[in-house]
Amino acid sequence: MVTSEPDSVRVQTVNGQWIVRIVDGGRLTQQVFDIHEQAESFAEEERLRLGLPGEPPAEEPPGPPQSGQSG
Repeated sequence: MVTSEPDSVRVQTVNGQWIVRIVDGGRLTQQVFDIHEQAESFAEEERLRLGLPGEPPAEEPPGPPQSGQSG
């Protein structure tokens, strides 16, 4: 896909999977990971390759409520 966005690398979670979204020279690509640390590692490698500054890791989504706990 071609876009007018500047080069960037973003990590986000969708339906329990981690997606690394890369814009490189106007071309958009995405890589899907099941493990957050692998997605962040890949994203950092892509940032280095593109000469982009590092970013803090994406936050883990809140987990499912734990049953049997009362407030």
